[in-house]
Amino acid sequence: MRDLNLNRAQTAVLSMDIQQATARKCPMFKERNVGQKAKAVLDGARKAGIQVIHAVIDYQPAFFSPKNIFLQKIRIPILSAPGVDVAELLKIVDEVKPLGDEPIIRKPRMNPFFGTALDSMLRSRDIDTVVLMGVATDFVVEAAARHAADADYRVIVLEDCCAAFSDEAHRAALHIMEHLAMIATSADFFQSVG
Repeated sequence: MRDLNLNRAQTAVLSMDIQQATARKCPMFKERNVGQKAKAVLDGARKAGIQVIHAVIDYQPAFFSPKNIFLQKIRIPILSAPGVDVAELLKIVDEVKPLGDEPIIRKPRMNPFFGTALDSMLRSRDIDTVVLMGVATDFVVEAAARHAADADYRVIVLEDCCAAFSDEAHRAALHIMEHLAMIATSADFFQSVG
């Protein structure tokens, strides 16, 4: 375990896309017990006075572009299948549901910074460090890490609080993010907020 040297007042934990649609489609979510680990991190952050922010997939067909391959191949087929209850699929899983007035960022694309108020929300709170967790590692987590690194945030990815649709994709995304972020675990987070 290592100390992440977190300044609690300037740190936010981002829980991203941990929703029924992603949890059900991602076997790694259950296999790695990501829901319970993420819940423990959120509880630890709340207890330590660290800002918790939830970023979720927002279903806005008016913003779906036929040029966006991700939307066409993944999001639209999952959310537009016959008989699908979109509201049910977009529910945040019970383990990581927001508490009180924790902000929820509804994002029209993969990246939680794109087309949302997330950056303004973080900067208005003088937050310079983001701790990322979510599903999928190679989609929302990597997209957030890339954007946050470019925007000069200190980025920490809690790898055991992330899941991808395959172990290979998870490991590949972490390998790429090693150049953008500190790769850590929930145990490192707990050590740091002790």
